[in-house]
Amino acid sequence: MSGSMNPKLFEALNKFMEEKKPQNEKEANKFMQEFIELYNNDKLNYEYSPAVKASEILEKVEDAKSDEERIKLAHEALEIDANCLEAKIIIAVNQDRPIKVLSDVDSALKEERARLKEEGFFDKDNIGEFYGIFETRAYIQNMYHLAHMYANAGMIKRSIDVAREVIRLNENDNTGVRYLLMGLYAYLEDEVNMKKLYNKYREENVLILTPFMIYYYKQGKYEEAVKYLERIKRVNKNFVSFFQNEYDINLPDGYMFGDVSEVQTVVSELDFLFITVTRIEDFILNGGL
Repeated sequence: MSGSMNPKLFEALNKFMEEKKPQNEKEANKFMQEFIELYNNDKLNYEYSPAVKASEILEKVEDAKSDEERIKLAHEALEIDANCLEAKIIIAVNQDRPIKVLSDVDSALKEERARLKEEGFFDKDNIGEFYGIFETRAYIQNMYHLAHMYANAGMIKRSIDVAREVIRLNENDNTGVRYLLMGLYAYLEDEVNMKKLYNKYREENVLILTPFMIYYYKQGKYEEAVKYLERIKRVNKNFVSFFQNEYDINLPDGYMFGDVSEVQTVVSELDFLFITVTRIEDFILNGGL
């Protein structure tokens, strides 16, 4: 459920730099070039940690042909590293009962939080930087997914709590959970927190502006809603045509700002919000009332 960061490369680089002990930036750059050459030519013979060995097993999950095979690989990874969060998540999500999935993902993340706290990762120097720390990246990414799972299950306030925690631990919000959080605030018609979040990141894109349009529409403040619709149309020419045509509304693999994939993303990820405004499509297509 999380993005890629090569654990073997990361661990090898750390070991290499600990051995070399560069005294300044010039030395660090020199050793970095040396490391890249040795690593690419497979000339570093380090004994890797259980975490790295487990991650190498999980690399096969993407090519697995069935849930059974994915679960088997996850169990193999856990035999090597009992703390492997990704393996626990794989086992949790490959179940037939959605509520059990949600409960097990939540439990796995609570266990991981307790472990990371015990190991000192929740010290004040790390708070706000979790995405950039190798050991905490899987935690923050899977917390992002948990926030979405809660939103899709209709557990709005739980989703908000998780999304806020993701931002607290990762100020730059590399995961983009702020877009979900904006939609959650619009669902609750919480203008105060919507404006606070907007002022924190100051973006002009479909993902951040659409919840505002829907919020003002829900409030019956149609002139304000039209203003946001016009802003949306300026930053993404595909917005209105998306609703005119029969585009695929499934979540794309990725999105680009200004592209139709951005519209697909906002409609798919904020489905819980769109279903509360059944006539919003007519409003969008007609440019207002």
